[in-house]
This record gives sequence, structure tokens and C-alpha cells, in this order.
Amino acid sequence: MFSQELGPSTLENFCRTLSRGLHSGLDPVKILKMEQKRGNSHLSNACGEMALSISRGETLYESFNQHSKLFPLLMLSMIQVGEETGSLAEILGELSRHYGEQAMLQRRLKSQITMPVFQLGMAVAVIAVLILVLSFLPKEQGRPEYDPLGFGLKGPMGSIFFIAIILGIMTMGFLIWRTILTNGAFKSKVSAMLINLPLVGSYLKESALGKFSIGLGLTLDSPMSVKKAIRLSMEITANEAFIKACQPILASVKKGQPVARALSHCNIFPEEFLASIEVAEESGSIPETCKRLALQHSEEAGRQLSLIFYIMGGLVWLCTAGFIIFLIARMYGSYLGLLGV
Repeated sequence: MFSQELGPSTLENFCRTLSRGLHSGLDPVKILKMEQKRGNSHLSNACGEMALSISRGETLYESFNQHSKLFPLLMLSMIQVGEETGSLAEILGELSRHYGEQAMLQRRLKSQITMPVFQLGMAVAVIAVLILVLSFLPKEQGRPEYDPLGFGLKGPMGSIFFIAIILGIMTMGFLIWRTILTNGAFKSKVSAMLINLPLVGSYLKESALGKFSIGLGLTLDSPMSVKKAIRLSMEITANEAFIKACQPILASVKKGQPVARALSHCNIFPEEFLASIEVAEESGSIPETCKRLALQHSEEAGRQLSLIFYIMGGLVWLCTAGFIIFLIARMYGSYLGLLGV
């Protein structure tokens, strides 16, 4: 079953609406009731229920967390940080920008794979029609019925079975892809497995560094303890590998070590990152520096993801071409077999 998690475009608009409303001084309950009257059915229903929960005295984070199937872990964690630090409107603005970038990248990927997928569909349709039409041609006496692909697919049933196989493979691939994109827990585990791979790992690290930086910048700019600020910033990344690698930081902070030195115990932070934090700590400007680092790493993550999508589009082209070549080779081999060559 598909997750109900909202897509990037919906989240972008929703976060922007909340951010603007809070900046304007509107009450969260009023904003949610306004949002209830528009948007998709799942979000509208959730907004109505969340407005009711807040009216009963629950926090915004508690009301959102009751609908964790709709909202990503990143958004829930950031809302919790925003409420605890008093910077909820700013955080929601950052989330709107983040999901806007995700939506743009998804549209770019779709545009890159539309044509090869269309060509693949046309190739499948042509082969299916060929299997069907050849079954009605007169057969020479003593010669077997022509099997275009050599797989025993003949006649109407063979044509239907061929289409069913291709659709089944494509559906399975779509289900796997959809599960990775929409299931937060599964996505987190997959990220942990892929973080050491070339290119994909670079994107995951840059993305985690960007999220960690914005979380650290917002939490350290509040009365929150350093240990809690770092712990929440780690959770915001929603990356199990990153969180596990950063565990020594908490022990170091507990011993009273400076932030820069504590971060140095985790080999996931680049030297430039640690140097910037060290300088900022000495000058008392860690929040501002972290926000700048967040922008830098988020932009780099965006470039890495764009490259990944470009490569994926190329792979779809190659797979489509390979599949068509394979079918042509099978048909040619079957034809030679029919002639007894």
C-alpha cells in the first residue's frame, strides 16, 4: 500500500502558507482552518483535526505528529525545533524553500525520462501487435508457427501475456521507487546503506550537512542547551548513518568540550566546515555561520541531485535502447530458426 505522505509541491505551498501566516501574526488555528477549505482531501482533513487539537491545548508539533503519515520526519522535527526556539515562521520558510527545490528536481527527472518511457511503450506496442498479426498469416505446410521472440508467445494470448509481463516489471519498479520516496523510515534505512556510494553518498552527506547546519543555527540561537541543540539537529537530518556517526559528539559536549572540538570527533564533517565553526565559536557567531553553511551545503546537495537525475535519465535511455535491440535480435534469431539457418 502506498504511503499517504504529501508530495513536495503540496508541502512547499503548505509550509509557505503557514510561514506567511505566522509572520503576519495570525493564530495557527486560524491558518489551519483557512487551509482546511482548500488543498487535497488528506491535507484538508488533517488541517481541520490539527486546528481542533491546538484549540484543546496541544502544541503544534503534537498536533502535526498525530498525522505523521502525511508529513515527512524532517518537517516534524523542524516544527519541534521551531516551537522550542521560537523561530517557527523562519523554519517553515526554510522548509518551503527545501520542498520547492525537491519539487523542481522531480519535475526535471520526469521531463528527462518521459521520452524514453514513451519510446519503450511504443516498442512494446509494436511487438505486441506483431505477435498478434503474425498468428493470422497463412502457414506453409510442414513449417512451425512463427514465434517472433522465440519465447512461445503466439496469437492473441501471447500478445496479451507479453504486455502483461512488461507492465508487471514496470509496476514492480514503480512500487519500489514509490516506497523509497514516500516511506520515511524505509527511506532513512536506504540512505544509511547508500551513504558510502559514489555520487549518491555525496548527495546524502551534503543534504545531511545542510539540514544539520540549519538545525544547529536555529537551536543555538535560543536558550536551549548545546547538547539538546546538537541532538535535535542530528535528528533533523533523518539519516541513520549520519546520526550514528555523530554519536561521539554528544558525549564530548556532555564533558564540556567546545562545539567545534566536539564536532571534530565525527569524521563526517569536512575540514572547511569544522574550521568555519571554530572561527564562529571564537567570535560568538555560530548561528549566523551555521545558516550560511546550511545554504552552501543545500545548494551543493541540489547540484549533486541534479547530476544524479541526469544520469538516471541517461540510464533510462540506455535501458530502452537495450530492450529494443534485444527484441530485434530475438526476432531475427527466431526468423533464422524458422528458415532452418
